[in-house]
Amino acid sequence: MPASLQPVQDADMLLARAVRDEETVENVCIRGVDLSGSRYEGLRLRGVRLEGCRLTGCCWERADFADVVLDGCELSGSGWRDAFFERVELIGCKAVGVEFAETGWRDGDLRDCRLSDAVFDRARLRRVAVLSCDLTGASFCDCQWKSWTLVRTALRSTRFLHTPLSGLDLTSCELDGLAVSDTNAELRGAIVTMEQAAMLAKRLGIVIKA
Repeated sequence: MPASLQPVQDADMLLARAVRDEETVENVCIRGVDLSGSRYEGLRLRGVRLEGCRLTGCCWERADFADVVLDGCELSGSGWRDAFFERVELIGCKAVGVEFAETGWRDGDLRDCRLSDAVFDRARLRRVAVLSCDLTGASFCDCQWKSWTLVRTALRSTRFLHTPLSGLDLTSCELDGLAVSDTNAELRGAIVTMEQAAMLAKRLGIVIKA
């Protein structure tokens, strides 16, 4: 992120023009604007910070973000299918029901975000850290990941169908009602506490006696 960013006066005009002219938006700060329902398919952002923006229901399909921070933004109901994120941070964002299906992530951080019912199906996650987030009801079906970190994150009724969790450390997370395939193959090799293991054993039909 550049040391100084140019504030934007008319964010919608800037972004819409960039989409129309296939230009890249670079080195700006967009603060406190309401862009709800706007369409920015294929938009490229480089070195951009969005603070306190309302992006509810926006369409960002095929967007390409690098060195971007979204801080305290409202993303609920927005669509980002097939977008790519490199060195992108989401901090304190509300993103209920957001669609990140088929997205690519590299060197990303999601911190203190509400991502309940978010859809990450078929996403590709590489060196992504999820810290203190709420992923209740979120879906991570058919995902590919490498060096994925989940810390102090709520995984309640979260779906991991066909996404192997082997080697993933879940010990600091809240696990309740994870949805996986009938064979439970996704859970093999996941790193959990004794208490979590006892809870997961119930779905395997195992009775643990003290």
